[in-house]
Amino acid sequence: MPPPPVLPTIHILFPSPTFSSAFTTATQFRALPPSIKIHHHTTTLSALPSSLHFDAILAPTDAYARMSGGFSAALSRALSPSHAPSALERVAQEQLFAAHRGFLVPGNCLLVSLDDTLLRRRWGARWIALCATTRAGKGDVRWDREVVYECVWAVLVALSAHNARVRLGEGEGEIKSVLMTPLATGSGGWSAERWAAQTVLAVRHFVEAGKGSIEGRTWEVEQTWGL
Repeated sequence: MPPPPVLPTIHILFPSPTFSSAFTTATQFRALPPSIKIHHHTTTLSALPSSLHFDAILAPTDAYARMSGGFSAALSRALSPSHAPSALERVAQEQLFAAHRGFLVPGNCLLVSLDDTLLRRRWGARWIALCATTRAGKGDVRWDREVVYECVWAVLVALSAHNARVRLGEGEGEIKSVLMTPLATGSGGWSAERWAAQTVLAVRHFVEAGKGSIEGRTWEVEQTWGL
């Protein structure tokens, strides 16, 4: 069995102490491997110090990479030049069309390169990790009981695959740090507790893939449905 993957340092931007508390509680009940490095930031995106560095930033969107609300809108304002406020969305949609004909199946992730664009490199970011949590626009996704688990897993797959290619000499610059934010908790209607539990489980299960039983991991995720 291959060794466990070395994941980037994870920074989580909590919009309020409620989310930070929920995440801390989730890690107490679902312990993460000691190799996982996670830093908490309870503030807004615009208030993050410029001294912080993230190679990649997760952007929750719909399947068409529209950045019209919540964190994705704030990220678009932060990275787009003032004369082109929709520049980040345009870049994301162009690369999404090239990779997936313009449609990212919900629960999946696409790495969008910021190289060779006019976008601002706030916090040193070179990549945006697009995550689709819904098909179109804003909407309640409580019915999709494992979309956060699927999205976080997809992000980790994309980051690990990118870094593996870089180590083989097929690209430049490993992604050593990533900024994440709660998924599906705004208009999506998810509770902070369910988001936190599925995020922790996805990270732990990803690192420990191949160990334990499939039934056991399935049961753990199903226990989050009612949170």
